[in-house]
Amino acid sequence: MRRSLVLLLAAGALVAAGCSGTKNGTASSEPSYTTGAGAPSASSGSSGSAPKVSNPLKTSSIESDACSALSAAKRTELGLGEGERRTTSAGPGCSIFAADDKLNQIEISPVLANKNGLSDVYDTKANNEYFEPTEVAGYPAVYAASLDHRKNGKCGLFVGVTDQLSVNILVQYDNGPGASDPCPVALKVGEAMIETLKEG
Repeated sequence: MRRSLVLLLAAGALVAAGCSGTKNGTASSEPSYTTGAGAPSASSGSSGSAPKVSNPLKTSSIESDACSALSAAKRTELGLGEGERRTTSAGPGCSIFAADDKLNQIEISPVLANKNGLSDVYDTKANNEYFEPTEVAGYPAVYAASLDHRKNGKCGLFVGVTDQLSVNILVQYDNGPGASDPCPVALKVGEAMIETLKEG
């Protein structure tokens, strides 16, 4: 049985960022992929339970460079600075900080380690403290994480951009409105990502 990394992206970063309910002053930029007792796992196949992506997007750019998920214009529109590229065992990632506050951070990570897109997230929903299907600019998505720290400025959102690929957007905000209500921030980032990918 293969280990699913899909939910560990959100859960690992939340744990590393200090999920005890107190804020540690800095957001983690490197999700943990340690597996062990209680770690989410999925069967070798997917049930295909997630909604289908009716208009798949071209994803080659974000598969090689996650920071290309947001154009410079979109980053400016959202009040975000330049992205910092990183590499994880699940694929490329991008750490983006608010232009005026380095304690407010967004992680964008195409989940290349899973091949069934959003269906892999649906298949492991029993391991989550929250699982809320939604849409982002007409694309299927779900707010989900194994630990619920939305009241502490952390929100995980997975967006299906093709039937084979989902993108994890993880918000970790310590200050401002996003610190008490981070999911709308994730939604805006997801919408901006969809627009960027449509522009090619």
